Amino acid sequence: METGEDPKNRTETGQTNRTDKIARPAKTHQDYWKARLKRRRYQDRDGDTVEIPEWHVRMFHLGRETWFNLDTANQAAAAAKARDIFLSLVSSGWAATLAKFKPATPAAVVGCTVGEFLADVEKRSHLKPATVRRYAVKLRKLVADIAKVEAGMKAKERRRKYDYVNGGHAEWIARIDGQPLKLLTPESVSGWRNSYVAKAGTDPVERKSAERSAATVLRCSRALFSPDVLAMLKVALPPDPFAGVKLKDPGPQRYHSDVSPEWVLACAERELKAAHPQEFMALLLCLWGGLRRKEADTLTWAQVDFSGAQIHIRRTEYFEPKTEESQRTVDVPPAVLDVIRGLKKDSTSEFVLDGGAANPAATYDYYRADCTWRRLHAWLKDKGVSQQKAIHALRKESGSLVACAFGIEAARQHLGHGDIRTTSAHYVEKKRRIEVQLPTGDKAGKLRAVDGAK
Repeated sequence: METGEDPKNRTETGQTNRTDKIARPAKTHQDYWKARLKRRRYQDRDGDTVEIPEWHVRMFHLGRETWFNLDTANQAAAAAKARDIFLSLVSSGWAATLAKFKPATPAAVVGCTVGEFLADVEKRSHLKPATVRRYAVKLRKLVADIAKVEAGMKAKERRRKYDYVNGGHAEWIARIDGQPLKLLTPESVSGWRNSYVAKAGTDPVERKSAERSAATVLRCSRALFSPDVLAMLKVALPPDPFAGVKLKDPGPQRYHSDVSPEWVLACAERELKAAHPQEFMALLLCLWGGLRRKEADTLTWAQVDFSGAQIHIRRTEYFEPKTEESQRTVDVPPAVLDVIRGLKKDSTSEFVLDGGAANPAATYDYYRADCTWRRLHAWLKDKGVSQQKAIHALRKESGSLVACAFGIEAARQHLGHGDIRTTSAHYVEKKRRIEVQLPTGDKAGKLRAVDGAK
């Protein structure tokens, strides 16, 4: 213990405790980095955990972070190198530091993580938030499979990704978002598609279903890497992972009706019209009007023209049409209009269907009349509608009926499709018998005799 003195007047100013031991080393001292060294682990193809013998350190600087392999199992040497990396970051920045200490992955190739990429797409691209969310689900599925995120996990751990209440889903998303985007390459993407389809085996039905699912995942993921999206991004990107990847077209998934719409309507009039008017109204809007669930869910009374017997599907403060072609006028039969008029007498809401408040900014599938839609879905399943999206099957039945009576172009306009091929391939089924009429029996014999005489 020594006394400190003012050099000018030689008076005592305090005491200084001098010691050779550094109690809390600074970042410029290698002892600071000893406690921050890590031995990283990974899971091999067999699901076994393998520890890397060399020390690693994670550096944070200017809002960015990355791991550095210190290339030594000696702690003192590793700490000294970690200090040098830090000093390089402070003095020279990321580009020079990466070029010096990670020469195999220079700054131009390092790229970003999946989470950083998706956040930048949502912030800077022209895509709607709901569209980004749907595409992100597919991209995360692709990354999770390629990175083998579930490898070695027990069934209970895998199920945690569906736990939205206790944080399991958030942990799952964070695990995938932390993966480097450079995992996606043309080779890994093509390999994923082939292995995904191969898992379906040789069953033609299962294999075709797997081909469609794989095509959907790749098509949605590729949309995030379109030139007009990438042109607006600021994150460092790896080479295009879909360059040269040809998406196999599994062909259109034709709609096959498994119930009679006339029978469904008769059952609804008997079981729903009086007891459950909301479900009955929802069914009529989708079956007779061909409305999408979202269109019916946010339909306001102002969009119903009782004098002209029409429903106007248009952009409102509560609803954004799927496409510009989705804005259309739907002609309503008098019987359906009478049901709508009767429902309006007891309504105190500006919406046709009762429910909660509208949420046009929702980035997930939000429905104000969700309880009504759930009950209607259960009722349709009970009536034998086997389609996974039973309510959407009502819209397809509506398109099929219009196509049968008025032609495919009328069905396209009725459903609000931009391309008639969409209507033909996915939304209509033959409702009338088409037979080739040929003479049989005695008529066929007489016809042959006449032809022989000629």
